[in-house]
Amino acid sequence: MRVSDRQRYDQANFRVDQAKTENSNNLEQLSTQKRVTKVSDDPVAVGQILRRRSTLSNIEQYSKNVEFTKGYIDRTESSLQGIHDYLIRAKELAVSLSSGTYAANSRESAGLEVKEILEGVVSLANSQYNNRYVFGGFRTQTPPITGDGEFSGDDGAIYLPVENGTFRQINLQARALFEPTADERAKGHFGMVETLALLRDSLKDNNVQGIRKAMDELDIQMDKTTSSQSSLGAVYNAVDETSKRLELGNELTHADLSRLEDADVYKATTDFKKSEAVLQSTLMASNKLLQPSLLNYLQ
Repeated sequence: MRVSDRQRYDQANFRVDQAKTENSNNLEQLSTQKRVTKVSDDPVAVGQILRRRSTLSNIEQYSKNVEFTKGYIDRTESSLQGIHDYLIRAKELAVSLSSGTYAANSRESAGLEVKEILEGVVSLANSQYNNRYVFGGFRTQTPPITGDGEFSGDDGAIYLPVENGTFRQINLQARALFEPTADERAKGHFGMVETLALLRDSLKDNNVQGIRKAMDELDIQMDKTTSSQSSLGAVYNAVDETSKRLELGNELTHADLSRLEDADVYKATTDFKKSEAVLQSTLMASNKLLQPSLLNYLQ
C-alpha cells in the first residue's frame, strides 16, 4: 500500500473503532440500565454515587443494630412481665395467708406453689436472647442467677450505635432489680429471690410474721419490676423512632442513587439504535473506501 492508502485505512479503522465503542457503551447502558458504570462515564457523579453507597451501607448496619436492640429489649420486657406476674401471685398468697384464720396445712400447700413461683422467677431471670443472658450485664454467657439464688452478673451497660453519633443501651443493669442496694440492705430489705424464699419457708413453717414481712418486701420487688419496664419501654420507643428515620433515609438515599446512576430507558434505547445505525453506515462507508485501495494494492 502507498502512504495515502495507509492513511485512509487508519482513518477508516479509527472511525469504525469509535462507532463500535459508542455502540458498546450504549448497549451496556441499555442492558444494565445504568447511566454510570465506570469513572469515565461521569467522574463527578461517581464520587456522589460512592458516597450514597457508603451511606446505604451505614444505614444497613444501623438497621441491624436497631433490630437487635428491639429484640433484646422485647425479650427483657417479656421476662420482666413474667416475673412481675409471678410476684403478683406471690403477693396474693401472702395477703390471703397472713390472716390467722388459715390452718398450717393450708399454708404448707401454698408454700409449694411459692416454691414453683420461685423456680419460675429464677428461670425468667436467666432468660436469653440470641444466646446471651439478658440480665447479666457484660457477663452474657453466664446465668445471672446461680443455683443458690445469688446474682452473679455485673453492672455492665451494653451500647450499640443505632444512628450516626447515637448509641442506645440495649440491656437492663439488673443487679439492683434482683439484689438490694447497700442502703436497702442496711434498712433490712431483701432481694427478690430472698423474698420469695422467705415467703416459701414462712408458709411451710406456719410463720405468720415471716409471711407478713415477705408481703411487704414483695411490694418493693413489684415496684422495681414496674420501674424497670418503664425504663425499657422508653428506650424501645426511642429506638423504634430511630428505625422509622432509618427507613426513610434508606428510601431517600436509594432514590438519590437511582437519579445519579440509573439510565433513562427510553433515551438508552434511542441512543443504542442511533449508534447501531452509525456503526453499520461507518462499516459500509469504510468498506467502499478501502476496496479500491485494496484492488490497487493487488494490481
